[in-house]
Order: sequence, then C-alpha cells, then structure tokens
Amino acid sequence: MSKTKVYVIKRQPKETNQEVVLRTLKMISVKNYITNSENSILINPNWVTSDHSSTGNVTSTDTLEGIVVYLIEEAKIVPEKVIVADGGSYSTDKTMKINNVFKLEQYGVKVDNLNDDKMINDIKIPNHFALNSVNIAKTAMDASCIISVPSLKTHNMARTTLSIKNMMGTISPKGIMHSNLHQKIADLISILRSKMKFQLIDGIIGSRGSELGGKPVQMDLIIAGVDPVAVDRVGSEIIGYSIEKVKYLKFCEKKGLGTANLEHIEVIGNSIEEVFHKF
Repeated sequence: MSKTKVYVIKRQPKETNQEVVLRTLKMISVKNYITNSENSILINPNWVTSDHSSTGNVTSTDTLEGIVVYLIEEAKIVPEKVIVADGGSYSTDKTMKINNVFKLEQYGVKVDNLNDDKMINDIKIPNHFALNSVNIAKTAMDASCIISVPSLKTHNMARTTLSIKNMMGTISPKGIMHSNLHQKIADLISILRSKMKFQLIDGIIGSRGSELGGKPVQMDLIIAGVDPVAVDRVGSEIIGYSIEKVKYLKFCEKKGLGTANLEHIEVIGNSIEEVFHKF
C-alpha cells in the first residue's frame, strides 16, 4: 500500500517566504495535480481576523504570492482562472488592506471577499454526522480546484485550525458550526473535498492561543500535500496536538475524505520530531 505524502519543508537562512513556497511546490511538482484544464482555481487563505500576518493569525501575502507565481510561471495557468479569496469572521476588507493582498492583482488574478459573494443556499449533505445542509459561496462551488492556505494555528474548540477547518471561510452563516464542531467540519468538507486538490499550511509564523488573538511563534515551516486530512494530521502533531484531541480528523477519515493514520503517511523533508514545537 502506497503512503500518502506530506511535505514538511524548513525555510533556509535568508530564504524569503515566496522562495520557500516556490521551492516546495517545485519539489512536489504541483503542476502534475493542477493544470490549465481547471475551469477556475480558488486560493483560500485564512483572513479570519483583522491582523497582519506577522502575528501568525492570518496567511502571509508573500506565501500567497509564491503560489500565484508558481501557478502562472510553472503550471502555466491562465491568471484569469485564479481567484484569491476568503470570508473572515470579522472585517475581511480590513484584513485584505492590512496585508496588501491587492498587490496580487498585478499578476492578473482576482482578489475578493467571499462574504460579499453570492451564496448557494441549502446544499444538502448526505450521510451527515451533524450538519444537514449549508450555504457555500458560489466562487467555491464553481471552482474546479481549491488550494487551502491556512496559517499554522491553534483553536479553542477544534484544537487546531488548518487546511480543513479553513474551509469555514466559504460558508455563511459561520455560527451554524459552533455546536458539534468536529462532526460538522467533516460534513462540510465532504461537499468540498473533491475540489481540494492541494493544501499548503503557512507555518512561517504560527499562532498559539486564541484563534482570534494568539501569540506568534516563529516556525519557518511550510507543510503541504494533496490530502488535507494527512496534511492537517502532520501539522497538528508538529504543534503538539494528537488525533485524540483533533477529533475532526477522525470524523473526516470515517467519511473517507483522507488519511489520518500516521502509519500510512510518509513525511518528506523534515520529520515531525525535528520541527516539533508544543503550542
């Protein structure tokens, strides 16, 4: 049985965010997974709170730029097919301004706030654990490919908030998730999983504590892979959270959405033990 690959790449001295992202994507040959045959590609960062990325609470625009450059220059994606967008819980417009995300438009891609998007309402979730239906932004539903780009963070209820929980930025209202959160995360992902062709955790600066105001932790890491469950399992382990605490990973695996068993995951680059830092 072949193992699911998750890449844990340490930023080298003097290497920029964009450079380590490009190095990682070239190493993985992401262009084999995401091609110009996509009708549209949503790059979904974490813009949950109105902070600068130096806090670790939101995704770095430099990291996003590395992905955009790779898609255009290496994967030969038509820029007009790419949209960088999220719907945060607070002032997403302010977050975008603070982090200068509109500079990405120089590449011909679109930058947007999913809270302003048209919603596809009452999407039924088959075989659900706790979430019967959900409203999801049209941009996410129309995309043939979603690249989830969260920051490396802890969360009061979910314990970690990485590439899977990051998809909450595509829904409205978000308050429907706050009971039975672990089960509902798996239910939501079951709708979007086929589109989630690649995930990249921005772990250059992580955040521990409250998801809306955690303390920055310099980690200098990129954690990436095709399987969001495996990527989040490795990311959670790196910051000290086992699957017994990050229960949404168990529910996702039960739904057949990915691999949560570390025995079935091949970690490439740095081992979990080499970069471990208890948050």
